[in-house]
Amino acid sequence: MLFTQKQLLVLLSINLKNHTMSKSLIVKHSIKIDAAPSRIWEILTKPEYIRQWDKLPEDFGDYEIHPATIIEWPEQKRLNVVEFDLNRSLKYSLSIPEWQEQGVLHIGYNYNLSIDSEGYTWLGIEIGDFAILTEADRYYDENSIFGQTASQKIKELAENKFTAR
Repeated sequence: MLFTQKQLLVLLSINLKNHTMSKSLIVKHSIKIDAAPSRIWEILTKPEYIRQWDKLPEDFGDYEIHPATIIEWPEQKRLNVVEFDLNRSLKYSLSIPEWQEQGVLHIGYNYNLSIDSEGYTWLGIEIGDFAILTEADRYYDENSIFGQTASQKIKELAENKFTAR
């Protein structure tokens, strides 16, 4: 693989930054939801619900998320499903051209479900590590807000007994 001089300089600066910076910038958020994991899974994988807590391309249609799903936006953003463990774990890999120019191939977006001893389902959202990006703090802040608002909306949808299934 050949790199341009600009790409090599970016890679070098990222490597130096990583050696001098021990802090990671991973968004972690969890929320207790009074609903079965299968109900929350619907909210995570059906476009009619996803559109209420996240953005999908206009031409995506109503296809449920599955293990081979690739979501592509016109501006060349690409979201690939990299793990699909029914009612347990849904992991995406997001690629954006401007990140690739910085030597970053993708950032993970992970959704995990677990049940506690009282029977409540916990949704854990983990996004990042943004520390490797040039505008790390901005991406971290934006995704912190996303993690908070998305998890709250997912909770509302899952706990709403009147939401169509």
